Amino acid sequence: MIPSTPPPSLAAAPPEQPLAGAAARRRGAGLARALRLAGLALAAVAIVGTGAAAGLARYGGAYAGSDFETRLALPPGDELPRDPEAKASRLEQRLARPVRANEVYVTVDTHRNVLRIFRGEELLREAICSTGSGVRLLDPRNGKEWIFDSPQGELRIWRKRRNPVWVKPDWAFIEEGYEPPKGMRDRIDDFSLGDYALDMPDGYIIHGTLFQTLLGKRVTHGCIRLGDDDLEFAYKTVPVGARVFLY
Repeated sequence: MIPSTPPPSLAAAPPEQPLAGAAARRRGAGLARALRLAGLALAAVAIVGTGAAAGLARYGGAYAGSDFETRLALPPGDELPRDPEAKASRLEQRLARPVRANEVYVTVDTHRNVLRIFRGEELLREAICSTGSGVRLLDPRNGKEWIFDSPQGELRIWRKRRNPVWVKPDWAFIEEGYEPPKGMRDRIDDFSLGDYALDMPDGYIIHGTLFQTLLGKRVTHGCIRLGDDDLEFAYKTVPVGARVFLY
């Protein structure tokens, strides 16, 4: 939701690269067992930026759908099914990977809108969340398009914030029918993200919401929204550097 760029040390790290063949490199029995027990379909989260110059042209487009499936390098005749439920099950089998016994990590099922926090194979928290709507928005001034998807892939938490501030990008105003303001002061929003924010690269955030009744639905601009109690738990439990897998 907020255009942001991770520190160079994180941005250059292999886990931050879009899939980078991780599925083929690291499929392990440890996490596979955890995912089966929790009924998950684990894949990684490569979230595409909003607001950054490269990301604004097509929010979520670079790693959505077909590109992600191509990177799985499935054998001939072993294509992923079209049905979302069946696809999630297949991704679980192919992209499960080992984790350290005490590693804290997050999975986000964007099909069922469920976020889970694990420590090793132990499920610490399961929470209803909201994910990307898939809505397309066109800028009437220049034809620029945004697609509000939560993508698929792997990211890491690179920063955590209390009382986060959102610098609203152009699309936030265009969506409401207003001309984007020139001054930065008019873009500051210090209430929409809730009490905490867990920042990931390319502007994607796990944050709170003013619309608690919409949790469980695909209504966001690509970020992951949580209810107040679940967000506080995530903030206190998930460390900076933790892996986040969205599928």
